[in-house]
Amino acid sequence: MDSAATPALLTARPVLDFPSAQVTEAMNRSFEEYFVPLVFTTETFERRFRSEHLDALASKLWFRGEELVGLVLIARRGYTSRVAAMGLVIEARGQRYGRQMLQTALDEAQARGDRSMILEVFVPNERARRLYERLGFRNTRELFTFRRQPQPTKTAAQLTEVDPLQVAHLVAREGKPNLPWMFSAESLMAASAPTQAFSLEDKAFVLLRVEAGRTLVLTLIVRREYRRQGWGRQLLQAVEAAFPQQPLMMSMITPGPGYDFLRAAGWEPLELSLYEMECRLG
Repeated sequence: MDSAATPALLTARPVLDFPSAQVTEAMNRSFEEYFVPLVFTTETFERRFRSEHLDALASKLWFRGEELVGLVLIARRGYTSRVAAMGLVIEARGQRYGRQMLQTALDEAQARGDRSMILEVFVPNERARRLYERLGFRNTRELFTFRRQPQPTKTAAQLTEVDPLQVAHLVAREGKPNLPWMFSAESLMAASAPTQAFSLEDKAFVLLRVEAGRTLVLTLIVRREYRRQGWGRQLLQAVEAAFPQQPLMMSMITPGPGYDFLRAAGWEPLELSLYEMECRLG
């Protein structure tokens, strides 16, 4: 590591060493004034990152002396690591600490035998993208967020609440391969209240969570034998009727049939998209 890139000595400690409330506070401080608001309670932090398979030993809080500099949260599945979150407190930004922090995560992933590391970055965040590219990351695909202001109709079909785990199992069996990490079947397996799942005549299914200011749709899936028969569109109409109070949002949509389906159903892609990036190890 070039000494010019590390103007002050940093130390890292695993998240495992800290209570969850302290890690949550470090997370919130490290993402102040971010592209999109990211504020967690201890409960919401645990619910999100445990479902993503956060590795509390590989994840680190970084310090300069006793002062928090930032954090790198690492999730792991098989031979793949993912940067679930990486941020710096406001006072530490612009001092090249991010390079040291991420390079350390890459070195440790390679040392434990991982074969790749992935992350997501907002497309306009050119400074971060350049850093990732210098460290060996390359774009693999663009990910979009869709929004829909509900326009319920009286003729919409009624949803039946079901076990979220049932929907996660269906995604694992019949869903699109290589879904983005946060909304893959492995992440959905951990979904529990306040996340809810609903069925439309046991043919089409939705997994969603009502949050402040939005209803987040985690997944939509139609059983294979009922596809291309209009059940997906009927499901969206039923969701709009059941949750009319605030906008519906669906994230991490890749170009292709799902993207085209949402556009045809009147959902709008937001301008702020993400690149998924990967660094091959070994």
